[in-house]
Amino acid sequence: MSAVFPADYQAAHEGAVWFCPPEPGFLRLGGEDRLDFLQRQSTNDLRRLRPDRHVVTVLTSPTARILDVLTVFDLGDALGVLTLPGHGPRTARELRGKIFFMDRVTVSDHSREWAQLDLEGPQAAAVLQRLGLTAVPTAEGVEMFVVAGCETRVLGQRGLRGVGFRLLMPAEGREAVTTALAAAGAVPLSAEVHDVLRVEAGLPGMAELTEDYNPLEANLDAFVAENKGCYTGQEVIARQITYDKVTRRLVGLRPEAPVPVGAEVLAEGRTVGQVTSAALSPRLGPLALAYVKRPFHQPDTRLLLRHDGQETPAVVVALPYTS
Repeated sequence: MSAVFPADYQAAHEGAVWFCPPEPGFLRLGGEDRLDFLQRQSTNDLRRLRPDRHVVTVLTSPTARILDVLTVFDLGDALGVLTLPGHGPRTARELRGKIFFMDRVTVSDHSREWAQLDLEGPQAAAVLQRLGLTAVPTAEGVEMFVVAGCETRVLGQRGLRGVGFRLLMPAEGREAVTTALAAAGAVPLSAEVHDVLRVEAGLPGMAELTEDYNPLEANLDAFVAENKGCYTGQEVIARQITYDKVTRRLVGLRPEAPVPVGAEVLAEGRTVGQVTSAALSPRLGPLALAYVKRPFHQPDTRLLLRHDGQETPAVVVALPYTS
């Protein structure tokens, strides 16, 4: 007898689902120096921006710790910037505090005025086409179209099941867009199942994207440009790359039983990390993400997870989980 999965979990693996990120942030950077300004604050090369292409970049501290992960796109007369959930006001303050008196830059927070939705699943592109989007964006692409009378920007992104999409629309249009998505075959995804799918995909979440870690530790290497000019935290990151000094990595674990967030990761009798996300997958069983010190981060390494007075065996696996 085959297993029965939750409907939204099944739809995420076989169809299409939509999800509303909690407290999504949307900033607008104006002024003639906006691109140069953000270029010197974050890790990726924003000169790659085009009207049809966005860039993901990491806002870092002087010690190269993660302050925010930003998705930047061209609005013509300004830069649009999507922040991590709940980070909009904080990141706006952070950026304003870095404006020098000669900088021709403005930073405004429009998070409340705009809604954001994620569209995921192997049929997500087909849903967008049913709604009238003829050119579905790639993982770095940006397209515009009108859904239920609402002008909507679609950004490709690394999703829960391959390429996913972030939809940005005026806040008053969100209900009309979700109704249209449902009519086109997408179903709503619960926060609980979203988190399970995120862990299955090996994607860092809010517990992993904090000032406790840097972009390389969080496996955000693709968003760190090694050939750009100076930016805040660059010297630290450059040394880590040049001298192979990344001392820990975010890894996937397969525990023999469910474990809680915060469980210690043990190797050779000592603590080498901590579980930052945990999930019980209907398809794969107990899973966890953890920051683990080298060399114990390598796939097939056997570890122990200590929690609540007990120890649970686990093995390191490559991300994303496949079986």
